[in-house]
Amino acid sequence: MTEGQPLSSAKRILLQRALERQRETARSRVRISRRDPDRPAPLSFAQQRMWFLEQWQPGSPTFNGARAVRLRGFLDPEALERSLRIVIERHESLRTVVVPGPKPVQALLDAGSFELSILPRPASLSEHELELLLRELSRKPFDLTSDLMLRATLLALGPEEHVLLLGMHHIAADAHSDAVLFKELSELYDAERNGRMADLPALPIQYADYAAWQRERLAGEALEALRSYWAQTLEGVPELLRLPTDRPRPAVHGQEGTQHRFVLERGLAEDLTEIGRGEGATFFMTMLGAFATLLYRLTDEHDIVIGSPIANRNDLELHDLIGFFTNTIALRIQLGGNPSFREVVRRARVAALGAYAHQELPFEQVVMAVAPRRDPGYNPLFQVNFRAQADERPVLALSGLDVEPIPVDIGFSRFDLSLELERTRSALRGFFEFDSGLFDAASIVGFEESLRALLEKVVGNPDLPILALLPGSRKPAGHSIRRRSGR
Repeated sequence: MTEGQPLSSAKRILLQRALERQRETARSRVRISRRDPDRPAPLSFAQQRMWFLEQWQPGSPTFNGARAVRLRGFLDPEALERSLRIVIERHESLRTVVVPGPKPVQALLDAGSFELSILPRPASLSEHELELLLRELSRKPFDLTSDLMLRATLLALGPEEHVLLLGMHHIAADAHSDAVLFKELSELYDAERNGRMADLPALPIQYADYAAWQRERLAGEALEALRSYWAQTLEGVPELLRLPTDRPRPAVHGQEGTQHRFVLERGLAEDLTEIGRGEGATFFMTMLGAFATLLYRLTDEHDIVIGSPIANRNDLELHDLIGFFTNTIALRIQLGGNPSFREVVRRARVAALGAYAHQELPFEQVVMAVAPRRDPGYNPLFQVNFRAQADERPVLALSGLDVEPIPVDIGFSRFDLSLELERTRSALRGFFEFDSGLFDAASIVGFEESLRALLEKVVGNPDLPILALLPGSRKPAGHSIRRRSGR
């Protein structure tokens, strides 16, 4: 297939059918069973990657996750602590530590060691000071060999106003885990407050069972088939996406960053969803096409590779389990030939369907299969990341309390640039997360303005060629590839 040439209708249908078969298989059978408890529990591939990165950058907060909420009303801290302890007892991933060795394995801590940390009431605390405090607390390192992987800090702002900060390391939990945690914590807290038994089903397996199953499954022919797909799909991808950075790229990616948040009209999201629906594309696929088009404008490059997290929970046993199942997929979208935006959406759809059908291969093995040139100054295969949610994020509900989510910016960026979008009842909300060593905040504001202008033009005429949608395409600033002596 030449650059800019879309897949045929027949190939798109085959990809769609492969995805449908995968989903039907996941719904119709139970595959993961309890492991042999007498054998050491191996790390999953995802845990192994986290452990490797921890050895490379000990104590880095890059994989810390934080969720904060403001609680108004009467709060029972003891009931909250007991509820969190039960969650940790139920989900072994939250009390799993790594036992170092030639082949590291998992071990379990006692949930009884968990304590809710209660900070003394400050004399005064502005919103900016609260933001800085939450960032400081969220950046506290986890010791993967000795710490529980869930922390909870309660800050009393008044007799009936508190802020609850929940911190989890990525080795133990992913984005889908938020929904599980919030659901169980809500039920447990209500049960504790009302003196009843919590209505929570027994978990059929634990994360260590999944890790052992994954090690057995990803071997032999199944492993080779996945490796072959990704090697072919990503053959010849560009070494580096030349974004117009404000400063030269350092020798080692520092990962310090921040976020720029913005809000778009809800009607814009609805119009874009309708355009995508006409091409058989989801909201995610449509916005993926829009992000690829924006990147084309910023870089003047036709061959765009975008990373995106995927839940990777295709088995029924994993749906209600807290753990690190998320994988990262590489979505390659070629924009040669000056396609219309509708055609870009079709290409994004094909890329996504193919990736969905082959999502099981851990990302580090995708990198091994493609074998790109490695450089500590940037991520292999892609340097930009994208996520879009058609549904609002899960929220925590606690009996008798008004709960208001508080955004937490921990102050890092795993990629040069990330875009995250969420379609809510009232708006299309999003943020750019960016490497502050590469970009100034003013440049990211400019990216937002370009995205906004692009989306408004798209809904006006999605059949226009993208070059007509992108007047004044910006040339790279020349800082994306640092100077190397002797090369």
